[in-house]
Amino acid sequence: MQEDIGASPKARIVYVGDGDEGRAALTVAFEDAGYALVSHEDASRADADIGLIDLRGRHVSSRKAQSIAGLLRKSSPESSILIIIDPYIDETARRALRRHGELVVMLTKPDGLIERCRQVLRLRNIAEEAGERLKSLASLNRLNDFPPISAPAGALRVLIAGEAGPVALAALNALKPVTEQCICVFSAGQALRAAESMQFDAAIFLPKRDSDPLMSLSRSLRRHPKHANMPIIFPLHDPDEAADYAIRGASDFMLTGHIPADLSPKTQLAARRARLLKSMRKFLQACEGDGVRDAGSGAFTATFLAEHGARLCARADQSGRGLSMIALRIETESKEHGEAEPGRRALHQAARLINRVTRAEDMVTRIATDTFLVIMPSTTERDAGKAALRIQGVLENTVFRSAGDDLLYGVNVSAVPCKRPEGLCIEECVALALAMLRENAEIAFNGAPRL
Repeated sequence: MQEDIGASPKARIVYVGDGDEGRAALTVAFEDAGYALVSHEDASRADADIGLIDLRGRHVSSRKAQSIAGLLRKSSPESSILIIIDPYIDETARRALRRHGELVVMLTKPDGLIERCRQVLRLRNIAEEAGERLKSLASLNRLNDFPPISAPAGALRVLIAGEAGPVALAALNALKPVTEQCICVFSAGQALRAAESMQFDAAIFLPKRDSDPLMSLSRSLRRHPKHANMPIIFPLHDPDEAADYAIRGASDFMLTGHIPADLSPKTQLAARRARLLKSMRKFLQACEGDGVRDAGSGAFTATFLAEHGARLCARADQSGRGLSMIALRIETESKEHGEAEPGRRALHQAARLINRVTRAEDMVTRIATDTFLVIMPSTTERDAGKAALRIQGVLENTVFRSAGDDLLYGVNVSAVPCKRPEGLCIEECVALALAMLRENAEIAFNGAPRL
């Protein structure tokens, strides 16, 4: 596992801090999660995805913190900065440090820190894909109608869910100056009903333990299309509790003692990011027009693949990040009394289902009548394999209807993930994916199990 991660990590985290023991522990934890932790001296401009400043056990002035953050931004201007701090650092120091990066409170367990890095990288990937796709649309000179990318400002609507007590009261008082409406509920069921009936910009969950029903609700909301963009903040009494909560789906944490001073700015920043993320996802889904998307299947056309794929390949080479692909071949099941062309309708519906299963930044392209290619930027081959299994499972377990809704039919899917070797152009990538798909079909024909 260590060799695989060293050869192709999901991201590279630049670390600035003192103490070899603390860095060694973080290095092992990040490697287990698929990330490479490198020192500032060993990092190059193309290597840094996130800058990590460790201030635990150190009394750093605002000027010194600004100097450290400036060094990271100089070496990698595109990377975000996370600052690890001790729980006991005072309010004035936290306010000063917040100007230079996002604060993460941690003692010994880094699971919460790793989850924050994962969320920051997720936002970065979507933002980069939105920018690259906009360039491709402009270069093709196509007439497109898509929504603008913006994060509208305004008062917030916040949901507070959990047992009534001092923590809930402190959160309510801290959010009162910046919220238009703050709804307080006591259970996961009430929180679910509130989220379904109203639209919130952020939520504050106060679970009693890591097995509280609020934890299951947070995972469900993250998977729900309507609520996936809503940030959920978990106040904790102990920083090490973030490790148990992160395993169960939580992604944003803070200490209960920091609520009066930090909850308001943290919620405002999280809500602004969520609004921007929602706007970018809406833009990525609305990228369509003459020659951009196939009218029947909703997948991107070969014309757009040639233009945008070249940008993705160039971006992967410049940044040093991985670029993976999934080649898909869909075959309709034969029916005794089918409609005139049941295969075409099944292919169109299956392709639209692929668009809903994949991420917003992934690119689904139709390269043949029954063959599709999913390009996944900043993704390892291992994660692409998991995505291929998910796509195949969803398609093969979905029953499609005919035009008259009187016939049912299904599809058989062959899915093969592959990694783009460095330096390959988009045409060579398509050829590589098709060759692996053909090889997989020959193996399946000879009796070996398919993916």
